Amino acid sequence: MNYSNSKIFVVVVTVLLSLCSEGCQKSAAIHIEHLNGYWEIDFISQQGETFKPNSAAPLYDFYALKDQSGFYKKVAPSILGSFQTSDDATLVEIEQNKSGIFLRFKTPWDEWGKKIIALDSQKLILEHKKRSFHYKRPSLININP
Repeated sequence: MNYSNSKIFVVVVTVLLSLCSEGCQKSAAIHIEHLNGYWEIDFISQQGETFKPNSAAPLYDFYALKDQSGFYKKVAPSILGSFQTSDDATLVEIEQNKSGIFLRFKTPWDEWGKKIIALDSQKLILEHKKRSFHYKRPSLININP
């Protein structure tokens, strides 16, 4: 093998290894069934900055989905171990396309979407308008025996 052939060989191998290291990595699987239940906002990140909610009375997001659709509500924990909520619910549908998996929200007044970046049993990251919303499962205390 002469010098020019070995140089081409090194370039080809480097490119192939580079492509394989990017493309062959398994991305974290998103299992939509993990979305069901209560989620507490942990922090919001935008343009390299992190913002933590500082509310004394937390609100949780509650999702109830079945067969790629369902509803979403804001709920507030009560001192008795249950949740207070209104009868209002936002319709949610799951949409999957080449860009990823999205939650599509719909009310009588508006429609919007959020991309699911990560989802497992304890962590949820949604992206909307260049903001990342990082959620965690809340530590719920049940005082009822």
